[in-house]
Amino acid sequence: MKDSPEPVVISGVGMICPLGQDVPTAWSRMLQGDSVAEPIPDAWLGHADYNSRVWAPLPALDFSRYGLGRADTLKLDRVSMLSIGACHEALQSAALPLATGDGRTGTFRIQGVDASRIGVFVGTGIGGINTTLRTHLYHAMKPVRDELAALETDAGNASPGDVVERIRLDRRFNPLAVTMLMSNAVSAAPAVRFGVKGPCRTTTLACASGTVAIGDAWRAVAAGHVDLAIAGAAEYLFDDYGSIFRAYDITGALARGSDDPARANRPFDADRGGFLFSEGGAAMVILESRSSAARRGVEPLAEIGGFGESFDGHDLIAMDETGTGIRAMVESALDQAGVEAAQVDYVNAHGTATEMNDRIELAMLDELLGEGPLINSTKGLIGHAIGASGAMETVVTALSIRDGRVHPCRNLDTPIRRLNFPRQAQSARIDVALTQSFAFGGHNACLVLKRPGDDASAGDRR
Repeated sequence: MKDSPEPVVISGVGMICPLGQDVPTAWSRMLQGDSVAEPIPDAWLGHADYNSRVWAPLPALDFSRYGLGRADTLKLDRVSMLSIGACHEALQSAALPLATGDGRTGTFRIQGVDASRIGVFVGTGIGGINTTLRTHLYHAMKPVRDELAALETDAGNASPGDVVERIRLDRRFNPLAVTMLMSNAVSAAPAVRFGVKGPCRTTTLACASGTVAIGDAWRAVAAGHVDLAIAGAAEYLFDDYGSIFRAYDITGALARGSDDPARANRPFDADRGGFLFSEGGAAMVILESRSSAARRGVEPLAEIGGFGESFDGHDLIAMDETGTGIRAMVESALDQAGVEAAQVDYVNAHGTATEMNDRIELAMLDELLGEGPLINSTKGLIGHAIGASGAMETVVTALSIRDGRVHPCRNLDTPIRRLNFPRQAQSARIDVALTQSFAFGGHNACLVLKRPGDDASAGDRR
């Protein structure tokens, strides 16, 4: 990184999540304290006896608003389509005009920026898992299809074709399976779509994927490796049989409370019982230097001041009980940002509602930051989108800084620590904010966001 890098700002944002297909819709509903929690699909119930029976599905999505049509659904996994959609909104939000590139392939060019100086940094936990499962099922079921085709159907019974239809097999093995299921498609697909010629990276670090992807993009812009970065994450966790859901459910990590889904998701509450599984979504930010945004006449939402990472080296699932690694990570990010712990006004926490994670996270925040900063959990409203969650929370943190508003902590009746949790949406001047992610495998990451143009190191504003 350059000795004195110019500040890097967030000049545009895009998001698709269970509360909406665009940022204005989702953000408005968050500030209202809306949440999405519904019974899992009936079709899943015939395949397992689940511990959890509640999830946060995405709304009906209209991909045509991004210029994606039926041909795209045949060559792109849904996770790549989500990635493209969030990138499209983020570019529009940043007032970066798109010109038609190759009309035959439906690509675009980002006007006013050298394509070789644009980078794409996208995270995902699982990538094209939907395509992986569908193609594997088609392949594995060939002997069954052959046997069914050879059967003579008794009068009045279902035909072999009806049986095959009920098990929801594709009509053929997808010839584009490799490019659909590969994890790097979540960054390559939008890079191709928008004519990017600079670095294109995919980060796969489970629930920390999006936060690290944005941190890497921040470093690239600050170091002068690129002039503009599209950064964030995408995840799509649906499959016809609920097997992805079951993989998390069998660990005991998912929220219970199917008798009252709206009360099941309870970050930081004494009665919490696990995280709300989200169908997925995507979130993207546009990063550029402060002077670049100013030249284009764009008012930034926030400035990224610091980025920290740590690795527990402890367990593939459980966090390190001591919390020393995550504390050192946060301290490092604050130091990069040139601010003291006492200056943090707001924390968008990892806040999964699992017993151990919430306890360890709040103990660290209490010891380091005390009772001053507002603390909430966006997962408490939209569930946990695994690799995309950190990017969604970065977008929410930037919006909170821009608007001076934070969304409420939902279902927080008995907090496990006496900290500053907003029970309703409230106004607050936010000069320094922290957002953090912890992941299976032991990967941790955080970002420090600041009010654009502010010198937060000048003193404690509280």
